Amino acid sequence: KLRDVFSRKLDLRLLAAGIVIFHLSVMLTFVRWYALVRVIEPRFTLRSTFLLGFIGYVFNLVIPGAVGGDLIKAAYLVRMHIRKTQAVASMVIDRIVGLLGLFLLASIAGVFAWGVATPAVQRLILAAWIATGAGFVLLAAVFGQVFSRIMPASMRSEHSKLGTVVAELNTMSSTYRSRVDVVLLALGLSTVGHALNVFCFYLMGRMLFPEMTTTLAQHYLMCPLTLFTMAVPLPFGALGLSEGVADQLLKLVGHPSGALAMMAFRI
Repeated sequence: KLRDVFSRKLDLRLLAAGIVIFHLSVMLTFVRWYALVRVIEPRFTLRSTFLLGFIGYVFNLVIPGAVGGDLIKAAYLVRMHIRKTQAVASMVIDRIVGLLGLFLLASIAGVFAWGVATPAVQRLILAAWIATGAGFVLLAAVFGQVFSRIMPASMRSEHSKLGTVVAELNTMSSTYRSRVDVVLLALGLSTVGHALNVFCFYLMGRMLFPEMTTTLAQHYLMCPLTLFTMAVPLPFGALGLSEGVADQLLKLVGHPSGALAMMAFRI
């Protein structure tokens, strides 16, 4: 398949459009984090957001789990004399709405695709709906401080790892539950950003395979589940695993090679 791709002339205009669209998506994630950090530190500037965002993005590519950049950004916030728990809270809520936006996009696409989907694809749609519902339940449980109420006092101790996690979740709850509007804005930005990523993925497929019959709507159904695998704790954004998943999922909707399209998207 690689030989076939390189044996013909590629439409580099699609590559250029994909690069522009992908960068818009990346910068939307910076704006999303900026909105969340401003809740705890009004002095935080958009310039610092973009500077740290791009530095963090590089670290995300090489440190397993796509969270290396979060450590860089959290350390910077602590240097601004923001409490460590609040700095971590901004990272956690950003990650939650980021993943929730991905599942929400797949769920919305599933609503429109259900009538024409095969049984295998319908099972994936159901999985996306369950994941989206679980995400909203988790967010509601965190904001309601459910975990601290149902756990014994010994488990909530700050000396235990579980107690540290619960304390950080409580900090996130007390910080953001009065600013649900900002959380919803972040969720909206997350969904739009992922939608741009899927469009970029589609353009890379069109560049590699001009005869591709897989539609943009089918990409919006399958690609969010593929992109989710990039959060798996493996180096270089789960290089290899994501390609394998893309190949299997997009095969269900007649894509010529989801693995090659994922490689092109990653590049």
